[in-house]
Amino acid sequence: MKPVLVLALAALAGPSFAAGRFEAAPTVSAQAEGGSAGVIRAAMDIAAPPAVVWKVLSDCANAARYMPKLLSCKTLERDPAGKWDVREHRLEGNAFKPVMRNVFRTTLEPPHRLAFRRTGGDWKRSDGEWRLTAIPGGTHVTYELHVAVDAPVPASLVRGAVAKGMPASMRALRKEALAQAQRS
Repeated sequence: MKPVLVLALAALAGPSFAAGRFEAAPTVSAQAEGGSAGVIRAAMDIAAPPAVVWKVLSDCANAARYMPKLLSCKTLERDPAGKWDVREHRLEGNAFKPVMRNVFRTTLEPPHRLAFRRTGGDWKRSDGEWRLTAIPGGTHVTYELHVAVDAPVPASLVRGAVAKGMPASMRALRKEALAQAQRS
C-alpha cells in the first residue's frame, strides 16, 4: 500500500489507528552488500516531535541508553559551528575481541539527519545515517548502516548480530524520546 494512502486511511480511521502506529514494533532488515559487507535498515514511528528525538540521538554522553551494547561514547573533536563532530564508540564485542572500537565523523543536520562515516577503529566499514521525518503526531525514524568488520568473521554473522540488536535499540530510542518529551 502506498504511504500516502496509508496516511489517508489513518486519518479516516481516527486517533486509535495513529496511536497503534506509535506502539508498533520497529521494522528491521539485513542484506549482503558485496564481499564481507552488509546493510542493515530499521524504521519506526515515535510519538514525539523531531526536535525531541534529535536531542536524544545527538546526545553522545547518554547514547548507551538507546544502544544496549554501547559501553561508552566520547566526543573527540567538535566543529565550533555544530555541523559535525568526531566520536568514539566502545561496544561489547565477542570472545575474540571483547571490546570493539569505532571512530567516526558525524554530519549533524538538526533535527532531521545525523550521518556518520568511519574514520578509524576495529571496523572495516561503518557508514550510515539516522533520518527523522515529521509525521502527524510525531516522528518517523529511519536508520541505515553499511557495515563490515576487519576480522575473519563471516559477513552473515556480523549482519545477523547487528540486525538482532536493532529492535531493542529502536525500542530504547523510542522510550528515551518519550521520556524526554515528558520532561519538555
